This record gives sequence, structure tokens and C-alpha cells, in this order.
Amino acid sequence: MKPNVFFLLMALMLAAAGLLQLDLWPTITPPPENPGAPELLAAFRESDDAGAASDDAQRFGDLCGALADVIAYDAALAEPQLRTGVQLENLRMIARDTQLSGASYSAKYPRLGDEIKVYLDQQLGVDGGALDEDRRRKWIAAYRQLAKSAHYAADYLNWKS
Repeated sequence: MKPNVFFLLMALMLAAAGLLQLDLWPTITPPPENPGAPELLAAFRESDDAGAASDDAQRFGDLCGALADVIAYDAALAEPQLRTGVQLENLRMIARDTQLSGASYSAKYPRLGDEIKVYLDQQLGVDGGALDEDRRRKWIAAYRQLAKSAHYAADYLNWKS
């Protein structure tokens, strides 16, 4: 091989290596992983403002996660204060009112309320009566899953934009 060809190939290889170091090649970020039901993304996608919908989905997920944490904390007490499904529903309404100053995510995202109701009814039933350990665990798991689904919607909306 002639020296000029050798130096030309070396120069091309060094240039290619330099371009790789500059990270000029486009990177493809995979979409976030869907955690499964309930499907909240469709409700949040109805908004014309993906950024605001993503923020709302994030806050809703945070609220659901916080509710799960409160129920879990209360369940660990020697004498839990939250003893019925009705009390847990009241806790949810109080938390929503304090976070949203009386507003509702369902008013802003009409499909959201139905999706959550169907999911919670399937997971928890509609009995507002006394809670045993198993029912408490189901409430905690349901709210944690709602949080995951809402955070997925937020991440997906951010990814898409």
C-alpha cells in the first residue's frame, strides 16, 4: 500500500472517530414502558397542550402515590385511623381539594374520571365498609398502580413532544 493511501485512510478513520466523539449521530430514545392498566394516557392526550397535560399527569401520579403512602403508613399503626372504604374515599377528596384548590382533573380531562372509576371498581369493588389487611393492601396497590399509569402518561407526553 502506498504511503499516501495509508495516511489518507488513517486520516479518514481519525475523522470518523472524532465525529463519533462529538455525538453528531442522532440518538433514538425509546418510549417509556407502559405499566399496564388503567390506561390514563388517552385521557391526558385529549388536551391540546401536551406540556400542561404532562404536568397534570405528573401531579396526579404524585397525588396517587402520596395517597398510597398515607394508607400504608396508617395501616402500620397499632390502631389505624382509616378503617373504612368511605374514609379512604373522603381522604382522596380532601387530598384532591387541597392539591387542586377544589378543582378536579376529571373536569379538565373528561375521560379520566370514568377510566379511574372503572379501574378502582374492578380492583376494590364498591363496598365502603370496614377494611381488613387484605382490603388495605388492595387500596395501596391500586393507588400505586394509578401513580405508575399517570407517571407513564406524563413521561410519554414529554417523550412525544
